[in-house]
Amino acid sequence: MTSTLISSCTDVFSANYVGDLGGVPVDLPKNLVHLVEYDGDPAWGKKREGAKPTRSYDSKINSFGFDMRYTDHTIFDESSKEIKRAYDEEKNLPNSPWISVSVTSGDRYYGAGDIHRMGDGALNPSKEAGPVHEYENLDNDQYGLEAYAPPGIDPKTDRPYREDRYAEDVFIQRDKTGQIITYIKCSNRDVPRPPCSHRFNLEPQMALDLAVQYSRHNLADWQQIEQVVRQQVLNFRKTS
Repeated sequence: MTSTLISSCTDVFSANYVGDLGGVPVDLPKNLVHLVEYDGDPAWGKKREGAKPTRSYDSKINSFGFDMRYTDHTIFDESSKEIKRAYDEEKNLPNSPWISVSVTSGDRYYGAGDIHRMGDGALNPSKEAGPVHEYENLDNDQYGLEAYAPPGIDPKTDRPYREDRYAEDVFIQRDKTGQIITYIKCSNRDVPRPPCSHRFNLEPQMALDLAVQYSRHNLADWQQIEQVVRQQVLNFRKTS
């Protein structure tokens, strides 16, 4: 579903960031996205040397972000008082429908299979990582995902490592070949909105990674979240 917010934007360079996103020309409305960076931009905190390049659809975009309400596809628009009011009222709810999306591409994209490498690395950490970051498969899947958690008891506290303030559960989805294509880590902290970080990519349509942040209370909706985010990024493709 194409956001009505995007369709209302004027399709001109002054209203959009333009560039190549994962091999596809895109228009990114300036009122909807933030922190847009291109290959060759100075590192964070560094000053640009020389004149700022003129951007075209050949300019490689390597990162940007946006926030959206996944339940109805509304993208956060700072110019909209109505959306800002709804965001302020809902953002701190335990099951807030607002999610934060980070997109990485260009020279920040590590290629097809990187989600598998990240997930596999988390499930098979180095010994230096410590027992709170070791994992064993739980007997039951959760929401259609393989679930993993730190096993054992911390002898210093006599409490499960899973209850450590830095402990996280890992949830993964595999394709038919066994490759990890969805990798989610969720905090176990006893807080109103324990955070989840949900990663997947847009191969083969676009060469990019997506990282989505939301409350663990919304984990059951992971498939809906993934579908909505995927479609929204595809909606940024140049249409004419």
